[in-house]
Amino acid sequence: MSKGNTARRVRIIREEAEERLKRSGLILILLGSSERGLEERRQVAEVLRGRGIVALVPEDDFPKEIGPSVIEDDVLERSDVDLVFLSIESWGAATEFGQFASNPRIAPKLRVLVRPEYHPVHSPSNSYLTDLYLTHLVRYGHVYPVDGGRQAPVPSAKALIPMLAERHREIKAFRPSRISK
Repeated sequence: MSKGNTARRVRIIREEAEERLKRSGLILILLGSSERGLEERRQVAEVLRGRGIVALVPEDDFPKEIGPSVIEDDVLERSDVDLVFLSIESWGAATEFGQFASNPRIAPKLRVLVRPEYHPVHSPSNSYLTDLYLTHLVRYGHVYPVDGGRQAPVPSAKALIPMLAERHREIKAFRPSRISK
């Protein structure tokens, strides 16, 4: 095959891939603290919308006449909602996490963002909330440390693997239907 034909073929493959990506829809919800994180979530939503992703911020996009604890459950459970990002910056967001992590229609979509000092891998503690982060991390694999430039310790494989394996064993023993393979 000549260089010209190869270049055209590669261009066609790229254009087809770009068109397929444009046609594939993605709907996500950005949740978190109203005070500190609202403006940041709005900025993230704008970036995502610029990329053709439907990004909803409940304070701006959900009906204000309906209580958040009612409308959020209804919307987040819908099959066309792909991802739910929850930045835990307040006790209200932590409460939402507890509610959503126990909902089998929402939990697999949930992407949890926590400060490194509260992430179970970077800073293990005995708090109930950190324990719940670890459970969600093992079951669904989506608890991410995020920060504004702080440094966090990173555990060794020797420390990480037993921690994750033990929690997997606990979930398998007590809630086998709730573990992802």
